[in-house]
Amino acid sequence: MSDLTIGLLAKESGVRIDTIRYYEQLGLVKPDSRSEAGYRLYGPESITLVKFIRRAKDLGFKLAEIKTLLTLEASQTATCKDILERTDQKLAEAKESIKQLKNIHDALEKLSGACPGGDMPLNECPILDYLYPK
Repeated sequence: MSDLTIGLLAKESGVRIDTIRYYEQLGLVKPDSRSEAGYRLYGPESITLVKFIRRAKDLGFKLAEIKTLLTLEASQTATCKDILERTDQKLAEAKESIKQLKNIHDALEKLSGACPGGDMPLNECPILDYLYPK
């Protein structure tokens, strides 16, 4: 597989064609060449690159952050410390998100437990009382 069309690249890397085009707009992925008919052609390393982007997204990295990771990876002077700093920052963000989700969970659980359910009129609903403070 030396020259991959955008469709084949999308299929092999598990993303949609429009995702490849979007990554290309952002400068994350570049075609190696074009066919005589003008179709984008990608090398086999593009599959690995798109899978890298997908995995980084799965870890919560935003596309701009992934672009930075790719720049570091291509750098002659970057070190593991550079990647670790970004990973630790993402870890701190994940911890904060977990904390926020825990607070949401606890509040919803409390509201759910306070609501008697059944055929009570809505004007006596403690959930609505919370949402519409008086």
